[in-house]
Amino acid sequence: MLTTAQAFEKFRQNLELSATESKDAQRRHENVRACVRADFDILRDFLSGSYARHTKTKPLKDVDVLFVLGDKERWRRDKAPIDTLRAFEVCLKKSYTDKDHVCIGRRSVSVEFEKPNYADDHPGKVLSIDAVPALECKGGYEIPDKNTGTWIKTNPDTHAAQATAKNKALDGNWIPLVKMVRGWNRAAGKPIQPSFLVEVMAEGLVDAPFSSYANEARNFFASAAARIGDVWPDPAGLGPPVSDQMTKELVEKARTALREAERLATLAFRYEQSNQGEALRTWRQIFGPYFPLS
Repeated sequence: MLTTAQAFEKFRQNLELSATESKDAQRRHENVRACVRADFDILRDFLSGSYARHTKTKPLKDVDVLFVLGDKERWRRDKAPIDTLRAFEVCLKKSYTDKDHVCIGRRSVSVEFEKPNYADDHPGKVLSIDAVPALECKGGYEIPDKNTGTWIKTNPDTHAAQATAKNKALDGNWIPLVKMVRGWNRAAGKPIQPSFLVEVMAEGLVDAPFSSYANEARNFFASAAARIGDVWPDPAGLGPPVSDQMTKELVEKARTALREAERLATLAFRYEQSNQGEALRTWRQIFGPYFPLS
């Protein structure tokens, strides 16, 4: 039977993209990029968000592509943000049929792909690509925010650099841990919103020296439960707090879920002394079906 350390190593491997998933992701985001380029003056476009930072969990959903609009599109900055999002929606609907679903999100337009011959929870399918309009500004970019009705500043390059530095400081263990905890968030019904907040909290709460995935996960659940009500600012220091979606009700829901995860993790450690199989089943209860039992 697997030891806990062996199970977590296999769990880490299970969260890595397969060659099929990587190829599917590339094909789909390149198609979306070609579609947008055909209708807009695009200065450049590039992968952004957790997919680019290698902290995205499976199945692949919300793969972000940032589209930096050129000079011919600068007039959009003087219009309501929703107008630009609607323009992207119109563009994408010309290329994607009713079998796929194009919808406006808070700061992007998402193409959710049909899943023929796939179960809804099939791990090897790219489920959606998010097209994010952007305009260059001092210090980074501005992107439209439907909820606030404003253009907010961001710098994905800064986010990526900080994630890389943190991962290096923890000897390459931080990114896998973030994937695991983001996987817990999804399995628990996404009590922490947005999922980027999980990553931001992990950057602030997980420090060297790194012990083990099991121990660091339990420590994260405990620390996050105590700090979930804090204001967590944009790591780039440009946009609104990453925690701005966490209402009082959501904070309490997340705190309850985090405390339950900590309780189960502590229970799993106790089971290791007498029943390793039950220990692994308890870790799976926390992290979901990607966590191995054998």
